[in-house]
Amino acid sequence: MKKILTIAAGIALISSGTVNAGAGSAVHGHGAGHDTQAKPSNHMDSSSHHEQMMNSEGMEGHAHSMDSLAGKPGEESSVSRTIIVTADDSMRFTHEPFNIQDGETIKFVVTNKGAIPHEFAIGTKDEHMEHGQMMMANPTMHHGPGGNAITVQPGETETLIWTFENAWQIEAACNIPGHYQAGMHSSVNIEDE
Repeated sequence: MKKILTIAAGIALISSGTVNAGAGSAVHGHGAGHDTQAKPSNHMDSSSHHEQMMNSEGMEGHAHSMDSLAGKPGEESSVSRTIIVTADDSMRFTHEPFNIQDGETIKFVVTNKGAIPHEFAIGTKDEHMEHGQMMMANPTMHHGPGGNAITVQPGETETLIWTFENAWQIEAACNIPGHYQAGMHSSVNIEDE
């Protein structure tokens, strides 16, 4: 029942236009002059970075790079291959299988062929659950380059470069309210070298 209510709430937000952010919308990315280095955090701490963000006003221009057990933001010079991903309003990602070597750096080129914004985020299933809660509290949050998540507007293409580490239940997911629950997530298979 809780899952059905979560999906219904996400669909209501989408159809009301709440998810579509215009000029002056909250930005959850890396702006000029902000430190983009990942900072250690304890996601179990009740005063975690995400909870502080959920309780903050605005979030305009906020720099943020979520730490993840799934790896860290990668460098263009370390990319071993590129994976093309399509997001659309069927609430699915279309791509080749995510079979990735432990320690490999992948460049994801994500195109949104839908009519509504989508997110492409890398993390463990637990991290996506936490991020989904944050997105429910701030559904107009947008992610810029340099972290583990990007927001891709309709008709646009964005890039995410990620260096993977072997962790349990790594996924690529859209955490815009209702999207993950509707099936917009893909498993990542990490293979030992």
